[in-house]
Amino acid sequence: MIVVNMKKIFNKKNKSRALNKSKGFTLIEMMVSVSIFVIVALIVSGVLIQLSAAYKKAQAMRLLMDNLNFAIEKMNLEIRGGVGIKREGDSGLRFKELGNPDPYCYSQGEYGGRQTLLKCKANCPCNESSSDVKDMLSPGIEIDTLNFNVTEIDEGNNAIAKVLIMIKGKATSRPNQTTEFMVQTTATQRTSDPE
Repeated sequence: MIVVNMKKIFNKKNKSRALNKSKGFTLIEMMVSVSIFVIVALIVSGVLIQLSAAYKKAQAMRLLMDNLNFAIEKMNLEIRGGVGIKREGDSGLRFKELGNPDPYCYSQGEYGGRQTLLKCKANCPCNESSSDVKDMLSPGIEIDTLNFNVTEIDEGNNAIAKVLIMIKGKATSRPNQTTEFMVQTTATQRTSDPE
């Protein structure tokens, strides 16, 4: 009986020891789990940093392209409301604003050491010394080719001008980030030239 009672006591102690061992984690288990967590956190943070950098690059390029689109839309609106639209030289377009006797010109020219879209008064094509010259594009945009194709559409007694505008160039938002572009649009004169 004493032996049986002793066995019961030892079995109870062994069960309590087994229960005590399963209540927590060992140091090795904790180190392994923390290591796995750190590795996963590093991978995730690296991916997030790369995504953030890609987003910033895309935003910078988008800003440049938005500026180009804005300049093209402005040119398109002025041509639609213009009169006396004529092609000048290889890459120039002369026109007058309705009610304004001064001619304006859009052309490709050098400004600030780069080829860009210029708008000026009087002489066409524009250059840096032209009167009231304006660079229509952001510094990150450089034009390789600007072409205006002017055709006249016969509208009964009136002829109106239709201008096909083609621009080819490069947009550089950062030293190693350059994107080539080619944009084409058409502007049609709204009012006929006064006779």
